Amino acid sequence: VVDDLTNAFGDQVIHQGLDLKVKRGEILGVVGGSGTGKSVLMRSIIGLQTPREGDIQVFGRSIVKAEPDEQIGVRDRWGVLFQGGALFSTLTVGENVEVPLKQFYPEISDELRHDIARYKIMLSGLPEEAVSKYPSELSGGMKKRAGLARALALDPELLFLDEPTAGLDPIGAAAFDRLTRELKETLGLT
Repeated sequence: VVDDLTNAFGDQVIHQGLDLKVKRGEILGVVGGSGTGKSVLMRSIIGLQTPREGDIQVFGRSIVKAEPDEQIGVRDRWGVLFQGGALFSTLTVGENVEVPLKQFYPEISDELRHDIARYKIMLSGLPEEAVSKYPSELSGGMKKRAGLARALALDPELLFLDEPTAGLDPIGAAAFDRLTRELKETLGLT
């Protein structure tokens, strides 16, 4: 729930009085031109951008009013695919997918973490051999899917996709949209 949100950078107001409610199991697309605040809205919801005014509640807990350590138990229930994938260039795809697992579940054995990463990579539509590839060895569409695999690493209930089809050809964009719908149905994502 986004309630009366105002985001601004100096005198430039990006959002003013924005209200938004997303129901469990819903797919919501925010559409707008470049620079209209779509990414700023997502960054606000996930706690990376502090709004000037308003409140944001995820899973019934305020993101705006919570200290970072109070967001634990909320942040591990969502996955984020940032624009361009935001993959670590010095890590393989498998190692990129393992990053959130190491952060939130350090007690998991290396073998189990590798198995989970491999499963998420294949779930995102990449071939198993992508596990050992570096981001520089991937096409744009494959990078998006690798970023999606990392976003799925923690079995999220809520999935944020920031311009997931930007830069993809129409066939690749349509395939990614189909994959998103399939994951929503299969995994019960919002």
